[in-house]
Amino acid sequence: MKTGVAQMLEEIYSSRKPVRFEQLDVSEIVLKHIPLGTDKAAVSGLFAGSASSKIVEEQAATLIVRDNKGQAMLDPDARSVVMTFSFDAAGKLAKVAAVHLKNQ
Repeated sequence: MKTGVAQMLEEIYSSRKPVRFEQLDVSEIVLKHIPLGTDKAAVSGLFAGSASSKIVEEQAATLIVRDNKGQAMLDPDARSVVMTFSFDAAGKLAKVAAVHLKNQ
């Protein structure tokens, strides 16, 4: 893994901002920091130390993480990143689907 979660999120949040209900695909940025083949325990551990990220669903083959920047209704620039990590039978990262969206 090239960098920590904080640097990955910084790169995502400093990229193009979503407008209204737009969802921007940021999977490539996530894969740059968390490469395919990474162990599930390592991916989970990365987000355990993040203050803004929360694992919202964890199953044998899937891990869904949400990171919130700001709070909807209170912050005019409140945004989130939702990342879905899919793992193969050996517990290695096989696919990432990540979107950057504006909190409504």
